[in-house]
Amino acid sequence: MVTKHCINCGKQLTGSKFCIHCGNKVTDIKLLNLHKHTVMIVLTLVIIFLFVIGGVGFYNYKQNKLKMEEQQNIQNIKNTQEELNQQFQSEKQQRESALIQQEQSKNQQDKDGDGLTYSQELSLGTSDDNPDSDADGIRDNEDVHPGGGGQNYKFTINWQHKGLPYTTQFGIPEDWYLYYKNYDRSEYNYQDGRFATPFDPTIQTIAKDITDVSITTGDTYKVGIAIDFVESMIYQKDIEFNSNLEYPKYAIETIIDERGDCEDTSFLMASILRALNIDTILLLYSDHMAIGVWCDGCTGTYYNYKNRKYFFLETTGAPGSWKLGQIWGKYDQENPKIIEVN
Repeated sequence: MVTKHCINCGKQLTGSKFCIHCGNKVTDIKLLNLHKHTVMIVLTLVIIFLFVIGGVGFYNYKQNKLKMEEQQNIQNIKNTQEELNQQFQSEKQQRESALIQQEQSKNQQDKDGDGLTYSQELSLGTSDDNPDSDADGIRDNEDVHPGGGGQNYKFTINWQHKGLPYTTQFGIPEDWYLYYKNYDRSEYNYQDGRFATPFDPTIQTIAKDITDVSITTGDTYKVGIAIDFVESMIYQKDIEFNSNLEYPKYAIETIIDERGDCEDTSFLMASILRALNIDTILLLYSDHMAIGVWCDGCTGTYYNYKNRKYFFLETTGAPGSWKLGQIWGKYDQENPKIIEVN
């Protein structure tokens, strides 16, 4: 038989609901054990619950941390990509700017020194490596058709020498005619002989015709033949021609117009004689121009220049009117300005 004792005072219980020694209520051991067991279960469940909650919380924390790290990595990648894009755009803009500057610089270059920029050459269809793209003897910036083209004007001059009629035919390219015609004369002050053009193809053709006449007739005095050709031009003052007091013409213009004043026929005559390899100078007087022709065995009025005798020759008037060395009027008393013909 099991003896029961009071859990409070430890005395033996007699069977009453209260301990007769201390008055403590007697509790059934089984019920007490049940209570203890229940408490243990509850504590265990609480611990498990707390562990689960803690585990879930830790898992969520880890997941959130990983997610945040992933988002941060993604943002870092985006930032890096943005920086790369900005760097690329900046470098691209710098390259484009450099190319634009290079292109602008190239467009403004004048590589061949013809007065035209590269962009102008492109628009005209000319070469920036050649100042005379169509090889017509006129620089591109002064050529009406720098890339080539233009018509050819044909002319016929009828003249006489020693009573015999002659005809000289020649063609003048439009570019050359317009080059001469459009030339600005406003700053010309008779300091040079630019309007005498012995190397012009048309002047060369006339010089050849004079040589042919010399050979055909046996007349070796080419100066006399040339002056007859020049004096076939009609004398006309500038004021009557185009209302200008002074308007010097190129030799070709005088031929095309078939008229001119003293400086015009002097430029023409000087051009022809130089094309014939005859040394010639221009003689500028107070209100007149003539030419001087180098000659050692001639007579008449002459001027010493660079150890050579240049004889006076009038270029106006009818053919046969004047001879080499024959001066007239007040000009015999004047000392003319000498202008070289190159």
